[in-house]
Amino acid sequence: ARVQGRLPHALLIKGQNGVGKHVLAEQLAAALLCEQVDAEGQPCGHCRSCGWLQAGTHPDLLCVAPEEAGKAIKIDQIRALNTALVMTSHAGRYKIAIIQPADAMNVNAANSLLKTLEEPAANTLLLLLTAAPGRLPATVRSRCQQLEIALPDTDSAQRWLVAEGVDADSSVRYLKLAN
Repeated sequence: ARVQGRLPHALLIKGQNGVGKHVLAEQLAAALLCEQVDAEGQPCGHCRSCGWLQAGTHPDLLCVAPEEAGKAIKIDQIRALNTALVMTSHAGRYKIAIIQPADAMNVNAANSLLKTLEEPAANTLLLLLTAAPGRLPATVRSRCQQLEIALPDTDSAQRWLVAEGVDADSSVRYLKLAN
């Protein structure tokens, strides 16, 4: 979709906790913000944007999370995000927001996000990450392209671990521990 210029303005990335939703969001953001992606669309890791990402200071990547663990994402946080998203991109590329966990938005915060979901600024991408999509209002869910990250089957996961250098016996034990 990125190569064809058909990225949606909002992705609802859903899946169990620990399945890699945040890693996927960070990799997608890095690929979109990098100034010199490789032929496969992977970030170079060396340009100015990649340096900002590695330092956690990229001005075009905005992250929203509860201010305190286990608490709600508040309307003021979403209002600040909405304001930041209408500003021009610092690097002339995308403005990307990662909201995690999106289901932590209180009702007012979710309603405040709707205008941005309905009328996003150009080159804006919202990444809403959740393990509980049913907790999001239907109005929010309906305005996002949904992407489910499923757990791999045990055989695939074991083959991957072995390919990554984990011995076969340990891989079985690790997968059982990780459930």
